Amino acid sequence: MRMAGLCVSLTPASLDDIFSADVSGADCVEVRLDYLKEPQQSIHTRWDRLPLPVIATCRGKERGGQFQGSIEEETRILENAVHNGARFADLDYRFAKPMAGAEVIGSFHDFAATPADIDSVLSRACASAAQIAKVATFVNSWADNRRLLALSSHQWSKPVIVTGMGDIGQITRVIGPARGSFLTYAASTISSAPGQMTVREMRDVYRFGKVGRETKLIGIVGNPLGHSLSPVIHNRAFDKLDLDFVYLKFPVPSVKDFFENARAIGIEGFSVTIPHKTAVIPFLHDQTPEALEAGAVNTVFQRNGQWIGDNTDVHGVRAALASAAFDPVDKTVVILGRGGAAKAAIVAVKGAKSVRTLSRQEVADASNYRCDLLINATPVGMFPAVDASPVHGPIHANVVLDMVYNPPITRLLRSAADQGKTVIQGTTMFLAQAARQFEIWTGHRAPAEVFDEKSYSV
Repeated sequence: MRMAGLCVSLTPASLDDIFSADVSGADCVEVRLDYLKEPQQSIHTRWDRLPLPVIATCRGKERGGQFQGSIEEETRILENAVHNGARFADLDYRFAKPMAGAEVIGSFHDFAATPADIDSVLSRACASAAQIAKVATFVNSWADNRRLLALSSHQWSKPVIVTGMGDIGQITRVIGPARGSFLTYAASTISSAPGQMTVREMRDVYRFGKVGRETKLIGIVGNPLGHSLSPVIHNRAFDKLDLDFVYLKFPVPSVKDFFENARAIGIEGFSVTIPHKTAVIPFLHDQTPEALEAGAVNTVFQRNGQWIGDNTDVHGVRAALASAAFDPVDKTVVILGRGGAAKAAIVAVKGAKSVRTLSRQEVADASNYRCDLLINATPVGMFPAVDASPVHGPIHANVVLDMVYNPPITRLLRSAADQGKTVIQGTTMFLAQAARQFEIWTGHRAPAEVFDEKSYSV
């Protein structure tokens, strides 16, 4: 019965939607019959026509689904699906009953939180008539992730499925099967649960199928993380060198909560982005000279079991300036912003004749300042707000570096280019600092073909 696979969850409005769906890359298919406009219309459907094993689900409204009938009607629909070839049936564990010819998944769902007694809930599901026990709960903290992953690793009396919903819980979807969960869920195109990724993301970005119990966990800490392209780049590099690593998104509302649970979860290191580049410092055991000088950290790794902070943004800015043959020594520099990215930029232009940083309020007057180099170290212009620019009006600088890398050509850079200025894309800096991070975590030279700007597109 051991699957440890990837299940694509379909939320069809019609039967045609089911049989036309792209299920490539999945190991089985969950058909959410409760999403059909008329769930009863499925009673004559042969589910063994699908190319993969089918999990039939018809979840009632009171349990987070769409079906408005009684639990008895729900059960009859599932029994009919089993009779017509479904290999599994997902039913609330409290109402689970044997179904000839299929494995019953006795499930529990909480779309608001992970209950304090979730281990007891899973124990009760294991004691039910179901052959497989499942809990899917909303993750609000890294303590929740730690508890759910511990449940996956525990030796239960029967196979279990443990899923953390929501953005913070995405780590459980990727590594849960490697820790012992029977399977994990992904979407074909439309998500059926909070935090659910697509099959393509799971396979092509997050290396699902290559992640094992010993895989080293790396990620990016920040909040929010919708703009981050780091997982694509780093996982591509791990693939290139066939390294047993995976790079994930670590949404972190509370830095304290994250550090209290990260090591127990098995996290080896991470990038740090907005708004935590200074907030992580009190939780570190030591920092590199670059991080100490910058007063900000964008990279964390472990040394002898201790968290060490580094700042590869400094290297990234220097590499970006060098790509345009710009030497900051004896030059005048204006930096927009005073956050963690700006702190790294200040260190990177050491030797400049003068360096002026502008606060959020002062940035509005940036066009009044004349300089050799203008650096945007704010998130203004970053996806999805791509029409925004920190500078309005003339740009009185010879060279403009925008540390925003998504999109690669920001409105600020377009304006600067139109005014005849030399422009440096944020992708140049991003890839240089990311390559340095890769080498810190893995001990391997970063593959140039992955971190080369010429072969990279956002």
